[in-house]
Amino acid sequence: MASNKPIPCGPCQEGKVNTEAEIWCNNCDEGLCFTCSSHHKQSRGTRNHKTIDIKSYKQSIPAVTAECDKHGQQFNLYCTSHLMPCCDECISTSHSKCTGIKSLADVVEKTKIEKSTQSIEKQIDSIKHFLDNLIENKSVNISRGEQEIKNIKTLIVNIREKINNYLINLEKKLCNEADTILNQEKSKSTDFMAEINEKQKK
Repeated sequence: MASNKPIPCGPCQEGKVNTEAEIWCNNCDEGLCFTCSSHHKQSRGTRNHKTIDIKSYKQSIPAVTAECDKHGQQFNLYCTSHLMPCCDECISTSHSKCTGIKSLADVVEKTKIEKSTQSIEKQIDSIKHFLDNLIENKSVNISRGEQEIKNIKTLIVNIREKINNYLINLEKKLCNEADTILNQEKSKSTDFMAEINEKQKK
């Protein structure tokens, strides 16, 4: 059911003037009288705001009242057995046997605190989830880095072994070539000396 309570013009109310709103601005989240609505449409900052007539706005929101429909008194108590606000007359006539009657202000304040606590807990859970993911990612990076270092060290050892084998083979080849050349020269020198000795004898 739509609320029948008049909605005041926000700008007029700021100027200490009580004027009933005829238009509701969804962007400003406040009511506007015809005069303020005209200025609102002409202003560069608000001319593109979405507005609806106040009747449509009232139909789109539920009726909220702080007064008891039966007794016309202000709600100031809350029956926890029936989960409903009550006035003093309601308590004496309809809720006299109910237990757990509390101050409505305390219940509203407690509800606000509970909602605020839930919001904070949700934010904390979100931050905790983010930090858990961050720690997991860092752990994965450390493990990956350790494996990469191990692979690099293994590669260095393999390259060094190949270089050592190449140098060893090269050393053997050069030594063999040197021995071959030496033996050839020794043979030539021995033959030459034998030839000289033979000629000396003759």
